[in-house]
Amino acid sequence: MNQHMPATAALRPLTVEDPSQIGPYRLVGRLGAGGMGVVFAGIDTRGVRVAVKLIHASYASDSEFRARFAREISVLDRVNGACTARILDSDGNAARPWLAAEYVPGPTLENHVRTHGTLQGDALFGLAAGLAEALVAVHAAGVVHRDIKPSNVILSPSGPKLVDFGIARALDASVMTRTGTLVGSPGWVSPEEYSDAPAGPPADVYGWAMLVVYAATGAPPYGTGRPEVLALKVLNETVDTSMLPNLLRSLVDRALAKLPETRPSSRELLDMAAKAWQAHQGTQAIDSFEAADNVTARLDRTWILPIEDLNWPAAPAATRSPFHLE
Repeated sequence: MNQHMPATAALRPLTVEDPSQIGPYRLVGRLGAGGMGVVFAGIDTRGVRVAVKLIHASYASDSEFRARFAREISVLDRVNGACTARILDSDGNAARPWLAAEYVPGPTLENHVRTHGTLQGDALFGLAAGLAEALVAVHAAGVVHRDIKPSNVILSPSGPKLVDFGIARALDASVMTRTGTLVGSPGWVSPEEYSDAPAGPPADVYGWAMLVVYAATGAPPYGTGRPEVLALKVLNETVDTSMLPNLLRSLVDRALAKLPETRPSSRELLDMAAKAWQAHQGTQAIDSFEAADNVTARLDRTWILPIEDLNWPAAPAATRSPFHLE
């Protein structure tokens, strides 16, 4: 479930069943809803915007679901990257567990491509390098995201942000999915996952390449169709990368390798994406010892995308029920 909605979407009002406050956060509207629960627009005591995820009451008594939610909180708390959304607060023991995450304004990559078209030039190179930085942060925390797709990338004012770790898992944790259940989104799942192999960091590297292709072409790399048809394509077909800039194409091709052991690591991905962006700009490396710092500095200098932020009220409407959820 994505805790961030496209900037063009309206902030929906709270319903009569919704709490007016969760923990220290006043709720001012709904950002979205999904299979796990509802995501609210919240404001903390300093007036800072947050996205508060509250799980459905029907899941609150499910011990397996609670364990998965607790894992998500642990995962988010361990990831610290410039291009990832941060967790700010949580309560996994509440009657209805919740977490508060950094609110990231801006459209999803999916929404931007549908509305404004493909990314080109610095926007495309910035996306590729920024998401590589995010993967380094994710994998450094011992985590695999496992659901990298256009709706899980926000094009924020400061650069791309990888969000929604709802099905991520720690590398040292057991897989908490039922036998035969595919974790991920059809068409965006790595070949090894379709083959029932463990999904390690190379699966995220593969997802990175898929996102770069999508951003440059405006179409899902394997097209659309029934899940079983997409599975066959992922396992047997080669993604067309001919529309990519030459500076990125070879790196994307390597990351799309069917065999996970032949793909670059996320650290190699970041280093090469940073160098590709540098070559595209025709400049020398920014004075930095780290590729991640190089990338964030370039994002600060060149990342410019139109943002239409949601209009949040300053406080809940006066007619709202005083009911609080603690």
